[in-house]
Order: sequence, then C-alpha cells, then structure tokens
Amino acid sequence: NTNITRVGLENKLFNLTNRHLLKWWIQTVAIAFASVFAWEIGWVEALWYADMTKISFVILSLFAITTATTGFISYKEGKTKLSNYIWFGSEAMITLGMIGTVAGFLLMLNSAFADLNVQDVQNMQSAIADMAVGMSTALSTTLVGLVCSVLTKAQMVILENSWDADDAKQT
Repeated sequence: NTNITRVGLENKLFNLTNRHLLKWWIQTVAIAFASVFAWEIGWVEALWYADMTKISFVILSLFAITTATTGFISYKEGKTKLSNYIWFGSEAMITLGMIGTVAGFLLMLNSAFADLNVQDVQNMQSAIADMAVGMSTALSTTLVGLVCSVLTKAQMVILENSWDADDAKQT
C-alpha cells in the first residue's frame, strides 16, 4: 500500500515538472556562464570601445528581453502569441546588426577621406586609425546581432519542438 502511494506521488511530481521551463533554464544558465566569462576576460569592455554607435548594447538588451520572455512562455506551458514577438525580436537583432554595419562603414568612409593627404605619412596613419574605428563598429554590431539572433532562435526551436512533442503524446 505504501509502495502504491509513493509511485502515485512520484507520478504526480513528474507531471508537475515543467520540462519546457527546465530546458529554457539550462540554456539560460549556459548563456549566463558565457556572459560572465566574456565579462571576466574583458570582451564586454572591448565591445564598449569598439562599437561607437552602441547598437551592440541595444541588441544585447533586446536579447535579454527575448530570453526572459521565452522563459515566461516556457513557464506558462502553452503556445502563445508572445512567441511571434520573440521570433520578430530575433529578426530585429539581425537587422540592428546590419544597421550597425552600415553605420560603421559610414563612420569609416566619412572620417577617413575628409582631409586625406597621401604625401603626409602622419596624415595617412591618422586616416587608417579613423578607418579602424568605423570597421570595428561595423564588425562588432554584425557579430553581436548574429550571435544573439542564433541563440534566440535556438531557444525558440527547442521550446516549439518541446510543444510539438507534447502534442504528439496527447494524440
């Protein structure tokens, strides 16, 4: 009799476990670990100085919002229209990265050729340094946009596949 009660209790606990939230939590802990690692080795500070437009930090903020929203809908254990906004946020991250790329190239081209004198070595060195600032903005925003978008899409694919597996079990 005690065995039957214990098995029944374990089944209830197993049914109460939110697998969707657990999968999201594992991903989020991995992302948090990678973020702390990036902070500790100085990548966040390097990104701050590399991106003159600071679009990378807008992308990172959007990533944090979409990750939290994914966790919320994982907790709710059901399909919701919020998932459409998360997919939109993922695409917006790529778009913001491309906007940063264009802005970086504009910074590069605008500052590099304004007072260019090919006869003066010092002037050429200054022009190359100015071009490097624009190029670092272009590349850093592209990288951050792509990485954040891929991580958001991975979260959503895992969640939606989990929903599909639940639907298949119910039928």
